[in-house]
Amino acid sequence: MANHQVAIIGAGPAGLATGRVLKLLGIPFTIFEKHSDVGGIWDRTNEGSPMYRSAHFISSKTMSGHVDFPMPDHYPDYPSNTQILSYIHSFASEYGLYDHIRFNSHIESIELNEDGWVVYPKGEVGKSYRWLVCASGTNWFPNRPELPGESTFTGQIIHSVNYDDPETLRDKRVLVVGAGNSGVDIACDAAFASKSAHISLRRGYHFVPKH
Repeated sequence: MANHQVAIIGAGPAGLATGRVLKLLGIPFTIFEKHSDVGGIWDRTNEGSPMYRSAHFISSKTMSGHVDFPMPDHYPDYPSNTQILSYIHSFASEYGLYDHIRFNSHIESIELNEDGWVVYPKGEVGKSYRWLVCASGTNWFPNRPELPGESTFTGQIIHSVNYDDPETLRDKRVLVVGAGNSGVDIACDAAFASKSAHISLRRGYHFVPKH
């Protein structure tokens, strides 16, 4: 029979927020995290994290913190990725979530049977849980179509997931395809670091200053 516990996959912001609510409700839970600490994609040391050095929050700190746990007053309006990671660590410590996390636990598979959700950490026997919350996050893996002319292009093509440092753009001619959050950030990096910087859009956008 499944135990009446919740299995949470991922100790990023969503997994931790879920853990806090369950703890307040007195519902037992275990968080499985493949990395050695909390933070998810915000931890640049977490293998596969798409976080680049210049990444920062795109929404105001005053509108983006956890309920009853605001970001520090000394943070700028749009905190850096290192400040967000520090905030996540503080949140996990404040609510005693570390005691509920199994670090370095890579989940190989999950199956549903009559006993509930069976979770299989790498190298371990599976264990059944009554409920399952998948908070493994997004943006871990590149996803893009093949670009026209790519087969004959002699330059370097990288996905934003694999971008890390503006220095890799130094003195190069850079074309950024797409104006999502990462695309605009990288275009700004290229504007300072590269020989020339351009951004390609498939439709019109409004670029609104943050202040």
